[in-house]
Amino acid sequence: MRKVQFPVLSWTLILFFLFAVSCGNRQSAKETAALADEEQPSETAIDMSQYMPSLSAGAVAPDFVANDTLGNAFQLSSLRGFYVVVDFWASWCGDCRREIPSVKELFAEYAPRGVKFVGLSFDHDAEAWRKCLAESDFPFLQVSNLVKWKESPISASYDLHWIPTLALISPEGTLVGFAFTASDMRSLLEKIS
Repeated sequence: MRKVQFPVLSWTLILFFLFAVSCGNRQSAKETAALADEEQPSETAIDMSQYMPSLSAGAVAPDFVANDTLGNAFQLSSLRGFYVVVDFWASWCGDCRREIPSVKELFAEYAPRGVKFVGLSFDHDAEAWRKCLAESDFPFLQVSNLVKWKESPISASYDLHWIPTLALISPEGTLVGFAFTASDMRSLLEKIS
C-alpha cells in the first residue's frame, strides 16, 4: 500500500490561508483598549440619579443641631437669611476626600458673595475626623455628632444615599437642590447669583 503524501506546496497554502484569516481578525492594542473602554462603564457613566435624595426643591430643609470640634452646638436654622451650602461628608469616604479641594475652591469663590458653608461629617471616630480637618485645613465651619452615616437622624431626614452630597438651602430655609460634586453645586450657585 502506498502512502499518500501531501505536497509541500499544499501545506504551505493551507498555513498561509489560516494565517491570513487570523490576521484579519486581529486588532491593534489601541483598538482593543478602545473597545474595552466602550464595553466597561466608567465611574462617570454611573447613573447617580438613583442616589439623589428624594426631597424636592422648595421643600423645607430639615433643621439639625451638631457640634463643632470644640463641642459647641451649631443649629442650621441659625443661618436663615443666607444661602447655605451644606457639605455632607466623612473622612473615611474616598470620594469625599477627593472632593475637598474643589469644595474649598467653591467656598473661596462664593463665601465673599455672602454664601455660608457648613461641613457636616458622618465620622464616628473623633480623632480621625479632627486629623482630617487639620490635614485639609478647612476654611469653613465643620460639625459632627459622631454618629455613623446610616444611623444618623440627620442623614435620614435629608434622605442621603451617597456621600459626598452637597445641599443648597435658600435664605428662607428651603431646599434649592442637591449635588454630588462641587462642580455641580457651582452650577446651582450660578443660577442664584
